Amino acid sequence: MKKIIIAAILLAGAWAQAQDQSATSSTLQFGKEATEAPPRGLLPFIGLGGGYTGYDQGALQDVEGTPTTIKLLGSWYLESPWVMDLGYGYNNQQFTHSTALDTASTDGAAEFAFRYRTDNRWQMGVVGNQFFSQGPNYASSQGDAIFAGLQVLKEFNMSQAWLARLGARAMSLTSNQGDLVMMYLVDFQFGWNPNAYKTSVRSTAADETMVQEEEFVAETEEPARPVAAAQPEPILNDVAMSSLIAGNSTIKFNTSQVAMSNADQRKVERLAKALDEHSDLYERVEVRGFTDSTGSAQINEKISQRRAETVASALEKYGLDSSKVSAVGRGSEESLGSRSADRRAELVFIGVKDEAALREALSTVK
Repeated sequence: MKKIIIAAILLAGAWAQAQDQSATSSTLQFGKEATEAPPRGLLPFIGLGGGYTGYDQGALQDVEGTPTTIKLLGSWYLESPWVMDLGYGYNNQQFTHSTALDTASTDGAAEFAFRYRTDNRWQMGVVGNQFFSQGPNYASSQGDAIFAGLQVLKEFNMSQAWLARLGARAMSLTSNQGDLVMMYLVDFQFGWNPNAYKTSVRSTAADETMVQEEEFVAETEEPARPVAAAQPEPILNDVAMSSLIAGNSTIKFNTSQVAMSNADQRKVERLAKALDEHSDLYERVEVRGFTDSTGSAQINEKISQRRAETVASALEKYGLDSSKVSAVGRGSEESLGSRSADRRAELVFIGVKDEAALREALSTVK
């Protein structure tokens, strides 16, 4: 069982790394650029824990002690706001009383966890541990000790590519012989987010030489026929995204909040990819932030500006060139008739060159 869990984690990690690599051309050079992108897919974590094991009542003082754990975790960030962990490591218990047991016990430990991830990066859910061959030390009715309970973690960035999760868990022995055995642990987990690196591409010297030679030929050769008169530049329009995408195309915010929901994060990610692939259809994107009519004009101006900057930063993180994005706070202007609808951010495309083509490019963004 232990070998199967370890092999599954290592194979999944190798597969995720292989998926992250892309094919290269001999005439292109690829590099990596760090960006603060949210985690998604399979991420490797190392988990550390320490705490207290005790008993509710009865003659179970032998189980009392201080457990410590270390585990290798495969943490899967699903499309919906859920996180699932599967891991294997070791558990050590130092016993306070050793009338019938060893003073310490160390053996393998498997872990499974399933948590809900909130918009402000709290994670809450269930967690279970199986401590192999340590059942007698915890007064278990079988050879392995199986604990299950609840876990709460707060996720944060140590750097653009390194994540950390800090929290606690409370678990009870499920294979107990009658009396309740509890384990309380403080959790610290740190892992690596490969999505924080964006591939950048530039031409090699061979490509540059080829371009220079083509430009030289183009400048020295005489045209084979008269050059047609230059065509007038097309008239560029400013188009709101609401006129391009049917339905609700705004980003909604809670009262006095500037953070986007998980659903809007995913929508902005899809939008950034579509805009980056069709950047020739417009000159730039202007993100306009708004608030409801409550609060002073000065506060509303600040909140609306931060909402616009939140969306603009997300577009850049997901791959859109920063020169293509700007953020403007509009305060409580242009009310839509309700406070919940007024707490929003809208996208306006400046200098649209082909409105029909841009509408088609954004048709898959919902």
